[in-house]
Amino acid sequence: MLRLLAGEAARRFGARAAVVSGSMSLSFTELDRLSDQVAAGLTHRGVRVGDLVALALPDGPEFVLCYLAAAKIGALTAGCGPGKLPDGLRPDLVITEPGPSPAPPGVEVITLPVRRGLPYSLRGVARDERPPPPFPPDPERPVVVAFTSGRTGPRKGALFGDRQLAAIRAHGAGTRWGTGDARLVTQPLGHLSFATRLPIFLQTGRTSHLLPCWEAGAAVEVLRRHRIRVLQGSPRQLAELLATGAELPDLTLVLSGGAPAPPGLIRALRERYGVPVCNRYLCTEAGLGLGTRPDDPPEDAEESVGRPRAGVDVAIRDAAGRPVEEGEEGEVLLRSPAVMTGYLERSRDRSVFARDGFIRTGDRGYIDHTGRLRLAGRTLPSGPVS
Repeated sequence: MLRLLAGEAARRFGARAAVVSGSMSLSFTELDRLSDQVAAGLTHRGVRVGDLVALALPDGPEFVLCYLAAAKIGALTAGCGPGKLPDGLRPDLVITEPGPSPAPPGVEVITLPVRRGLPYSLRGVARDERPPPPFPPDPERPVVVAFTSGRTGPRKGALFGDRQLAAIRAHGAGTRWGTGDARLVTQPLGHLSFATRLPIFLQTGRTSHLLPCWEAGAAVEVLRRHRIRVLQGSPRQLAELLATGAELPDLTLVLSGGAPAPPGLIRALRERYGVPVCNRYLCTEAGLGLGTRPDDPPEDAEESVGRPRAGVDVAIRDAAGRPVEEGEEGEVLLRSPAVMTGYLERSRDRSVFARDGFIRTGDRGYIDHTGRLRLAGRTLPSGPVS
């Protein structure tokens, strides 16, 4: 799917910026052409359909190119970021930056040279030739590993394939092309919010502005310089932006996600920027979740994480897995076509998957009389690590 979307995005959007990192910009045409060359280079090195490619790279254009290239030849990508690979990860190939190798002994490593301008530091991996022909479609073929944050235990790699990415794309873009506006990417590129949303960015022609690492002052500079209208971040990031005191006159919407947002923060954001503030909720394993909408009453985002998105089912169950009465507190479970296949190197984990396909989030909450989900803390440590 990503191969077809990248080619169509290049045809439709051409020289429009797809990825911007500092003073460097990568157009949709360049994204497709250069990822083709990287795909050819990976194939030349023996990477095959189903092989695992670990990207131990900082957030930047090279990460996006390598991820898209691996997907074009049917390889599975794990975006790990610079430094040590997650425990238990056994890749077939590691692409990394200069410095000590993070790869286990016996694993092939490609070290990209220091970037010195266009066309990006891809020596040693790219070949100026076409990639191999497209392979037969397979909705169950794994495409990307999105790692959980590890805030309540070891990080785990959630597997997402073409089937899940198609469901996420359908929800985020539908059949529309070219409707996306520019966004500042506030989470690491290996995180769920980019790794599984790349199809949406391609189809909508969205420009992704990247930071090497999160820093509120740098984020303000990008938001102001590029007049970005939609701001998305975690409560911590949004609080840090507020603390800078900077004005963001071009904003039309703020989206808070990744952790429960305190009501006071939601109010402060709305009052400071004068725009609607939406509260989003999901866990990595679920792929899609819930959220408030810009036209909802303001208190919805302060008191709740909203209602299920289209195609998402929510269940509240007790410790024995039985449904609770309306308004009663229990564990929150989510189900949709975007739910992960399972964890990397593990099949469907029974401690996470209910028998009817719901994902146990590990969070407690209840559905109020208006159908909104209100969170009430964590369950005992038996649910997934988000």
